[in-house]
Amino acid sequence: MRGPSAGVTTPRSRAGRPGRIVALLAALGVVLSLAACSHPAPAKTSTLSLSPEAEATTRSPVASSPAASATPSPHPRPAYCHTGGPELWANLAACGWPGPTNTGPDLSRCPGGQLTDDGGSITRTVPVTKPNTVISCESVHGMLDIEAQNVTIENSVVVANSGMTGEGANGTGAIKVEDGASAVIDHVKIDGDDGVHACIWHQGTSLTVNAVNCSGSDDGIFSWADSSSPGSGDHFVIKNSYFHGFTTATSNGHEDGYQTEGASFGLIKHNTYKMTTGADSAIAIWDSLKSSFDIRVRHNLITGGGFAIYAEDYHPGDGGPGDPSAVGGFSDTDISFVGNLFSTQASGCIGQFGVWFERPWPPYDGGPTDGWRRSGNRVLETGENMDNGNPGGSCG
Repeated sequence: MRGPSAGVTTPRSRAGRPGRIVALLAALGVVLSLAACSHPAPAKTSTLSLSPEAEATTRSPVASSPAASATPSPHPRPAYCHTGGPELWANLAACGWPGPTNTGPDLSRCPGGQLTDDGGSITRTVPVTKPNTVISCESVHGMLDIEAQNVTIENSVVVANSGMTGEGANGTGAIKVEDGASAVIDHVKIDGDDGVHACIWHQGTSLTVNAVNCSGSDDGIFSWADSSSPGSGDHFVIKNSYFHGFTTATSNGHEDGYQTEGASFGLIKHNTYKMTTGADSAIAIWDSLKSSFDIRVRHNLITGGGFAIYAEDYHPGDGGPGDPSAVGGFSDTDISFVGNLFSTQASGCIGQFGVWFERPWPPYDGGPTDGWRRSGNRVLETGENMDNGNPGGSCG
Protein backbone atom coordinates (compact mmCIF):
# COMPACT_ATOMS: atom_id res chain seq x y z
CA MET A 1 0.00 0.00 0.00
CA ARG A 2 1.27 3.42 -0.88
CA GLY A 3 1.90 6.06 1.72
CA PRO A 4 2.60 9.77 1.50
CA SER A 5 6.40 9.56 1.71
CA ALA A 6 8.57 10.25 -1.31
CA GLY A 7 9.56 6.62 -1.67
CA VAL A 8 6.02 5.30 -1.97
CA THR A 9 4.09 7.84 -4.01
CA THR A 10 4.72 6.16 -7.37
CA PRO A 11 1.26 5.81 -8.96
CA ARG A 12 -0.14 2.29 -9.10
CA SER A 13 -0.74 2.70 -12.80
CA ARG A 14 2.97 2.81 -13.52
CA ALA A 15 2.35 -0.81 -14.48
CA GLY A 16 0.64 0.63 -17.53
CA ARG A 17 3.84 2.09 -18.99
CA PRO A 18 5.17 0.68 -22.29
CA GLY A 19 6.66 -2.46 -20.77
CA ARG A 20 3.23 -3.51 -19.63
CA ILE A 21 1.14 -2.55 -22.63
CA VAL A 22 1.78 -5.73 -24.60
CA ALA A 23 0.86 -7.90 -21.64
CA LEU A 24 -2.28 -5.91 -21.01
CA LEU A 25 -3.49 -6.42 -24.56
CA ALA A 26 -2.75 -10.14 -24.77
CA ALA A 27 -5.66 -12.26 -25.93
CA LEU A 28 -6.92 -14.58 -23.22
CA GLY A 29 -9.22 -17.59 -22.95
CA VAL A 30 -10.91 -19.97 -25.34
CA VAL A 31 -13.18 -18.33 -27.90
CA LEU A 32 -16.65 -19.86 -27.97
CA SER A 33 -19.96 -18.79 -29.42
CA LEU A 34 -22.72 -17.25 -27.35
CA ALA A 35 -25.57 -19.34 -28.70
CA ALA A 36 -27.56 -19.22 -25.51
CA CYS A 37 -27.33 -15.54 -24.64
CA SER A 38 -26.48 -13.39 -27.65
CA HIS A 39 -29.00 -12.58 -30.30
CA PRO A 40 -28.87 -9.86 -32.92
CA ALA A 41 -31.66 -7.36 -32.65
CA PRO A 42 -32.59 -4.19 -34.49
CA ALA A 43 -31.00 -1.03 -33.29
CA LYS A 44 -33.08 0.53 -30.58
CA THR A 45 -33.36 3.92 -29.00
CA SER A 46 -31.92 3.81 -25.50
CA THR A 47 -32.83 6.12 -22.65
CA LEU A 48 -29.19 6.00 -21.60
CA SER A 49 -26.85 8.67 -22.87
CA LEU A 50 -23.85 7.62 -24.95
CA SER A 51 -21.96 10.81 -24.24
CA PRO A 52 -21.64 13.10 -21.23
CA GLU A 53 -23.31 15.90 -23.17
CA ALA A 54 -26.51 13.87 -23.41
CA GLU A 55 -26.65 13.62 -19.64
CA ALA A 56 -28.34 16.98 -19.28
CA THR A 57 -32.11 16.90 -18.92
CA THR A 58 -34.75 19.42 -19.86
CA ARG A 59 -37.56 19.85 -17.39
CA SER A 60 -40.94 21.21 -18.35
CA PRO A 61 -42.51 23.73 -15.98
CA VAL A 62 -45.13 22.31 -13.64
CA ALA A 63 -48.58 23.70 -14.35
CA SER A 64 -50.09 25.79 -11.60
CA SER A 65 -53.20 23.78 -10.86
CA PRO A 66 -54.97 22.23 -7.86
CA ALA A 67 -53.75 18.78 -8.95
CA ALA A 68 -50.16 19.92 -9.11
CA SER A 69 -50.26 21.65 -5.74
CA ALA A 70 -51.88 18.60 -4.12
CA THR A 71 -49.00 16.28 -5.06
CA PRO A 72 -47.74 14.78 -1.79
CA SER A 73 -44.17 15.43 -0.75
CA PRO A 74 -41.81 12.45 -0.67
CA HIS A 75 -41.22 10.83 2.70
CA PRO A 76 -38.19 12.24 4.48
CA ARG A 77 -35.23 9.91 4.55
CA PRO A 78 -33.97 8.44 7.83
CA ALA A 79 -31.59 10.58 9.85
CA TYR A 80 -28.68 8.21 9.21
CA CYS A 81 -28.84 9.07 5.53
CA HIS A 82 -27.58 12.51 6.46
CA THR A 83 -25.18 11.58 9.24
CA GLY A 84 -23.58 8.41 7.87
CA GLY A 85 -22.43 5.43 9.85
CA PRO A 86 -23.06 1.67 9.46
CA GLU A 87 -26.82 2.12 9.05
CA LEU A 88 -26.38 4.18 5.91
CA TRP A 89 -24.04 1.63 4.36
CA ALA A 90 -26.45 -1.17 5.26
CA ASN A 91 -29.37 0.73 3.67
CA LEU A 92 -27.89 2.51 0.67
CA ALA A 93 -31.01 2.35 -1.50
CA ALA A 94 -33.19 3.81 1.28
CA CYS A 95 -30.82 6.77 1.33
CA GLY A 96 -30.97 7.25 -2.42
CA TRP A 97 -27.59 5.70 -3.22
CA PRO A 98 -26.77 2.76 -5.49
CA GLY A 99 -26.37 -0.45 -3.49
CA PRO A 100 -27.03 -4.18 -3.60
CA THR A 101 -30.82 -3.87 -3.85
CA ASN A 102 -31.15 -1.28 -6.64
CA THR A 103 -28.37 -2.28 -9.03
CA GLY A 104 -27.96 -5.39 -11.15
CA PRO A 105 -30.79 -7.04 -13.10
CA ASP A 106 -34.36 -5.83 -12.76
CA LEU A 107 -36.13 -9.19 -12.92
CA SER A 108 -39.50 -7.53 -13.39
CA ARG A 109 -38.33 -6.85 -16.94
CA CYS A 110 -37.49 -10.51 -17.61
CA PRO A 111 -39.92 -13.22 -18.79
CA GLY A 112 -41.30 -14.99 -15.74
CA GLY A 113 -39.04 -12.86 -13.55
CA GLN A 114 -36.11 -15.17 -14.30
CA LEU A 115 -32.79 -15.22 -16.09
CA THR A 116 -31.85 -17.75 -18.77
CA ASP A 117 -28.72 -19.64 -17.68
CA ASP A 118 -26.24 -20.28 -20.50
CA GLY A 119 -24.45 -23.04 -18.58
CA GLY A 120 -20.98 -22.30 -19.95
CA SER A 121 -17.59 -22.17 -18.24
CA ILE A 122 -16.75 -18.92 -16.49
CA THR A 123 -13.19 -19.08 -17.89
CA ARG A 124 -14.20 -19.05 -21.56
CA THR A 125 -14.12 -15.97 -23.79
CA VAL A 126 -17.42 -15.21 -25.51
CA PRO A 127 -17.12 -12.99 -28.61
CA VAL A 128 -19.93 -10.60 -29.50
CA THR A 129 -19.33 -9.69 -33.14
CA LYS A 130 -22.68 -8.52 -34.57
CA PRO A 131 -23.65 -4.83 -34.36
CA ASN A 132 -26.81 -4.02 -32.39
CA THR A 133 -26.68 -7.31 -30.46
CA VAL A 134 -28.84 -7.31 -27.33
CA ILE A 135 -28.08 -9.64 -24.43
CA SER A 136 -31.06 -9.44 -22.10
CA CYS A 137 -32.21 -11.41 -19.04
CA GLU A 138 -29.27 -13.83 -19.30
CA SER A 139 -26.98 -15.43 -16.75
CA VAL A 140 -23.73 -15.33 -18.71
CA HIS A 141 -20.75 -17.51 -17.79
CA GLY A 142 -17.49 -16.31 -19.29
CA MET A 143 -15.76 -13.11 -20.37
CA LEU A 144 -17.83 -11.15 -22.88
CA ASP A 145 -15.56 -9.76 -25.60
CA ILE A 146 -17.48 -7.01 -27.39
CA GLU A 147 -16.11 -6.46 -30.90
CA ALA A 148 -19.12 -4.71 -32.48
CA GLN A 149 -20.86 -1.37 -32.20
CA ASN A 150 -24.08 -0.59 -30.35
CA VAL A 151 -24.11 -3.73 -28.23
CA THR A 152 -26.52 -3.72 -25.27
CA ILE A 153 -26.26 -5.90 -22.17
CA GLU A 154 -29.22 -5.43 -19.86
CA ASN A 155 -30.90 -7.04 -16.87
CA SER A 156 -28.31 -9.80 -16.74
CA VAL A 157 -25.60 -11.37 -14.61
CA VAL A 158 -22.04 -11.93 -15.84
CA VAL A 159 -19.67 -14.21 -13.92
CA ALA A 160 -16.18 -14.50 -15.38
CA ASN A 161 -12.65 -15.56 -14.50
CA SER A 162 -9.60 -15.31 -16.75
CA GLY A 163 -8.02 -18.31 -15.09
CA MET A 164 -4.99 -16.17 -14.29
CA THR A 165 -3.74 -14.29 -11.26
CA GLY A 166 -1.40 -11.36 -10.69
CA GLU A 167 -0.21 -9.46 -13.72
CA GLY A 168 -0.98 -12.46 -15.90
CA ALA A 169 -4.59 -11.22 -15.73
CA ASN A 170 -3.69 -7.71 -16.92
CA GLY A 171 -6.09 -6.33 -19.50
CA THR A 172 -8.83 -8.87 -18.84
CA GLY A 173 -12.40 -7.92 -18.10
CA ALA A 174 -15.62 -9.71 -17.30
CA ILE A 175 -16.88 -7.43 -20.07
CA LYS A 176 -14.32 -6.06 -22.51
CA VAL A 177 -15.16 -3.41 -25.11
CA GLU A 178 -12.59 -3.73 -27.87
CA ASP A 179 -11.14 -1.15 -30.28
CA GLY A 180 -13.89 0.41 -32.42
CA ALA A 181 -16.71 -1.19 -30.43
CA SER A 182 -19.35 0.50 -28.27
CA ALA A 183 -21.70 -0.73 -25.58
CA VAL A 184 -24.52 0.11 -23.18
CA ILE A 185 -24.41 -1.93 -19.99
CA ASP A 186 -27.61 -1.41 -18.04
CA HIS A 187 -28.73 -3.14 -14.83
CA VAL A 188 -26.07 -5.86 -14.89
CA LYS A 189 -24.45 -7.65 -11.96
CA ILE A 190 -20.80 -8.42 -12.70
CA ASP A 191 -18.80 -10.88 -10.61
CA GLY A 192 -15.14 -11.09 -11.57
CA ASP A 193 -14.66 -14.13 -9.32
CA ASP A 194 -11.33 -12.70 -8.13
CA GLY A 195 -9.96 -13.59 -11.55
CA VAL A 196 -10.15 -10.56 -13.87
CA HIS A 197 -8.45 -7.19 -14.01
CA ALA A 198 -11.69 -5.17 -14.35
CA CYS A 199 -15.43 -5.67 -14.27
CA ILE A 200 -15.52 -3.61 -17.48
CA TRP A 201 -12.44 -2.97 -19.61
CA HIS A 202 -13.22 -0.11 -21.99
CA GLN A 203 -11.02 0.58 -25.00
CA GLY A 204 -13.86 1.15 -27.45
CA THR A 205 -15.34 4.30 -28.91
CA SER A 206 -18.05 4.79 -26.28
CA LEU A 207 -19.43 3.18 -23.14
CA THR A 208 -22.53 3.83 -21.07
CA VAL A 209 -22.87 2.09 -17.71
CA ASN A 210 -26.04 2.35 -15.62
CA ALA A 211 -27.07 0.53 -12.42
CA VAL A 212 -24.20 -1.97 -12.52
CA ASN A 213 -23.21 -3.98 -9.44
CA CYS A 214 -19.46 -4.68 -9.74
CA SER A 215 -17.31 -6.90 -7.50
CA GLY A 216 -14.56 -9.51 -7.63
CA SER A 217 -12.11 -7.57 -9.84
CA ASP A 218 -8.99 -5.50 -9.19
CA ASP A 219 -10.46 -2.40 -10.86
CA GLY A 220 -14.11 -1.57 -11.35
CA ILE A 221 -13.97 0.11 -14.76
CA PHE A 222 -10.74 0.76 -16.65
CA SER A 223 -10.62 3.14 -19.62
CA TRP A 224 -7.66 1.96 -21.67
CA ALA A 225 -5.91 4.13 -24.26
CA ASP A 226 -4.81 1.78 -27.03
CA SER A 227 -2.06 3.57 -28.96
CA SER A 228 -3.11 1.82 -32.18
CA SER A 229 -6.70 3.09 -31.94
CA PRO A 230 -7.07 6.87 -31.50
CA GLY A 231 -9.90 7.78 -29.13
CA SER A 232 -10.03 4.37 -27.50
CA GLY A 233 -11.33 4.48 -23.94
CA ASP A 234 -12.98 7.88 -24.45
CA HIS A 235 -16.65 8.95 -24.32
CA PHE A 236 -17.91 7.16 -21.25
CA VAL A 237 -20.77 7.61 -18.80
CA ILE A 238 -20.76 5.72 -15.50
CA LYS A 239 -23.80 6.34 -13.32
CA ASN A 240 -26.08 4.89 -10.64
CA SER A 241 -23.70 1.97 -10.02
CA TYR A 242 -22.30 0.15 -7.00
CA PHE A 243 -18.59 -0.72 -6.78
CA HIS A 244 -17.43 -2.91 -3.90
CA GLY A 245 -15.73 -6.18 -2.90
CA PHE A 246 -12.57 -5.79 -4.98
CA THR A 247 -9.67 -8.27 -5.06
CA THR A 248 -5.89 -8.00 -4.84
CA ALA A 249 -5.45 -11.34 -6.63
CA THR A 250 -5.21 -9.87 -10.14
CA SER A 251 -3.17 -7.16 -11.87
CA ASN A 252 -0.77 -5.53 -9.38
CA GLY A 253 -3.23 -5.85 -6.52
CA HIS A 254 -3.95 -2.12 -6.23
CA GLU A 255 -7.72 -1.74 -6.28
CA ASP A 256 -9.45 1.24 -7.94
CA GLY A 257 -13.14 1.85 -8.53
CA TYR A 258 -12.40 3.68 -11.79
CA GLN A 259 -9.04 4.11 -13.48
CA THR A 260 -7.59 5.46 -16.69
CA GLU A 261 -4.11 6.15 -18.03
CA GLY A 262 -5.51 8.56 -20.62
CA ALA A 263 -9.19 9.16 -21.40
CA SER A 264 -11.44 12.08 -22.31
CA PHE A 265 -15.08 13.14 -22.40
CA GLY A 266 -16.29 11.23 -19.37
CA LEU A 267 -18.99 11.56 -16.73
CA ILE A 268 -18.86 9.66 -13.42
CA LYS A 269 -22.13 10.47 -11.68
CA HIS A 270 -24.14 9.22 -8.70
CA ASN A 271 -22.22 6.03 -7.95
CA THR A 272 -21.30 4.36 -4.67
CA TYR A 273 -17.64 3.47 -4.24
CA LYS A 274 -17.27 1.25 -1.18
CA MET A 275 -13.50 0.87 -1.03
CA THR A 276 -11.37 -0.29 1.88
CA THR A 277 -8.45 1.71 3.21
CA GLY A 278 -6.22 -1.02 1.79
CA ALA A 279 -7.42 -0.12 -1.71
CA ASP A 280 -5.62 2.34 -3.96
CA SER A 281 -8.47 4.76 -4.68
CA ALA A 282 -12.08 5.18 -5.66
CA ILE A 283 -11.13 7.16 -8.78
CA ALA A 284 -7.70 7.39 -10.40
CA ILE A 285 -7.12 9.59 -13.46
CA TRP A 286 -3.64 9.45 -14.98
CA ASP A 287 -1.97 10.52 -18.23
CA SER A 288 0.78 7.97 -18.92
CA LEU A 289 -0.55 6.86 -22.34
CA LYS A 290 -2.27 10.00 -23.59
CA SER A 291 -3.74 13.20 -22.17
CA SER A 292 -6.87 13.00 -20.02
CA PHE A 293 -9.40 15.76 -20.68
CA ASP A 294 -12.95 16.73 -19.70
CA ILE A 295 -13.81 14.15 -17.06
CA ARG A 296 -16.56 15.22 -14.68
CA VAL A 297 -16.99 13.51 -11.31
CA ARG A 298 -20.38 14.44 -9.84
CA HIS A 299 -22.45 13.52 -6.77
CA ASN A 300 -20.80 10.22 -5.85
CA LEU A 301 -20.65 8.56 -2.42
CA ILE A 302 -17.11 7.45 -1.62
CA THR A 303 -15.28 5.80 1.24
CA GLY A 304 -11.83 4.25 1.53
CA GLY A 305 -8.71 4.15 -0.60
CA GLY A 306 -5.12 5.09 0.18
CA PHE A 307 -6.17 8.46 -1.18
CA ALA A 308 -9.79 8.53 -2.31
CA ILE A 309 -8.95 10.50 -5.48
CA TYR A 310 -5.96 10.58 -7.79
CA ALA A 311 -5.99 13.06 -10.67
CA GLU A 312 -2.35 13.39 -11.47
CA ASP A 313 -0.07 14.59 -14.25
CA TYR A 314 3.04 12.41 -14.21
CA HIS A 315 4.18 12.23 -17.83
CA PRO A 316 7.03 11.92 -18.65
CA GLY A 317 7.72 11.81 -14.90
CA ASP A 318 6.25 13.01 -11.63
CA GLY A 319 9.07 15.38 -10.73
CA GLY A 320 10.13 13.32 -7.73
CA PRO A 321 13.74 12.69 -6.75
CA GLY A 322 15.55 11.30 -9.79
CA ASP A 323 12.38 11.36 -11.92
CA PRO A 324 11.73 13.65 -14.91
CA SER A 325 9.38 16.59 -14.56
CA ALA A 326 5.73 16.28 -15.55
CA VAL A 327 6.09 19.41 -17.68
CA GLY A 328 6.07 18.93 -21.43
CA GLY A 329 4.39 15.56 -21.73
CA PHE A 330 0.77 14.49 -21.65
CA SER A 331 -1.58 16.41 -19.37
CA ASP A 332 -4.65 16.13 -17.15
CA THR A 333 -6.92 19.10 -17.84
CA ASP A 334 -10.54 20.05 -17.23
CA ILE A 335 -10.94 17.34 -14.59
CA SER A 336 -13.62 18.47 -12.13
CA PHE A 337 -15.15 17.20 -8.90
CA VAL A 338 -18.51 18.61 -7.85
CA GLY A 339 -20.89 17.72 -5.02
CA ASN A 340 -19.28 14.45 -3.97
CA LEU A 341 -19.83 13.01 -0.48
CA PHE A 342 -16.90 11.35 1.25
CA SER A 343 -17.62 9.04 4.17
CA THR A 344 -15.35 8.04 7.04
CA GLN A 345 -17.00 4.61 7.18
CA ALA A 346 -13.99 2.62 5.89
CA SER A 347 -11.90 3.18 9.01
CA GLY A 348 -12.84 6.49 10.56
CA CYS A 349 -10.95 8.17 7.74
CA ILE A 350 -11.58 9.10 4.11
CA GLY A 351 -8.77 7.31 2.46
CA GLN A 352 -5.95 6.12 4.68
CA PHE A 353 -3.90 9.21 3.89
CA GLY A 354 -6.51 11.68 2.66
CA VAL A 355 -9.01 12.50 -0.04
CA TRP A 356 -7.00 14.32 -2.73
CA PHE A 357 -3.56 12.95 -3.58
CA GLU A 358 -0.80 15.49 -3.22
CA ARG A 359 2.94 15.09 -3.48
CA PRO A 360 5.59 17.32 -1.95
CA TRP A 361 7.28 18.48 -5.15
CA PRO A 362 6.40 20.73 -8.12
CA PRO A 363 5.16 21.39 -10.69
CA TYR A 364 1.60 20.26 -9.98
CA ASP A 365 1.85 18.90 -6.45
CA GLY A 366 -0.15 15.83 -7.32
CA GLY A 367 -3.07 17.55 -8.99
CA PRO A 368 -4.28 17.98 -12.58
CA THR A 369 -2.15 20.05 -14.95
CA ASP A 370 -4.52 23.00 -14.79
CA GLY A 371 -5.15 22.66 -11.05
CA TRP A 372 -7.89 21.10 -8.95
CA ARG A 373 -11.46 22.03 -9.94
CA ARG A 374 -13.53 21.27 -6.85
CA SER A 375 -16.89 22.54 -5.68
CA GLY A 376 -19.36 21.39 -3.05
CA ASN A 377 -17.39 18.34 -1.93
CA ARG A 378 -17.79 17.50 1.74
CA VAL A 379 -17.43 14.95 4.50
CA LEU A 380 -20.75 13.16 5.02
CA GLU A 381 -20.41 12.68 8.76
CA THR A 382 -19.20 16.18 9.65
CA GLY A 383 -20.34 18.38 6.78
CA GLU A 384 -16.80 19.74 6.43
CA ASN A 385 -16.13 21.23 3.00
CA MET A 386 -13.05 19.83 1.29
CA ASP A 387 -12.82 21.93 -1.85
CA ASN A 388 -9.59 23.58 -0.74
CA GLY A 389 -7.75 20.45 0.37
CA ASN A 390 -7.87 17.41 2.57
CA PRO A 391 -10.13 17.38 5.62
CA GLY A 392 -8.85 17.97 9.10
CA GLY A 393 -7.39 15.17 11.20
CA SER A 394 -4.87 12.47 10.42
CA CYS A 395 -5.55 9.01 9.01
CA GLY A 396 -1.99 7.79 8.57
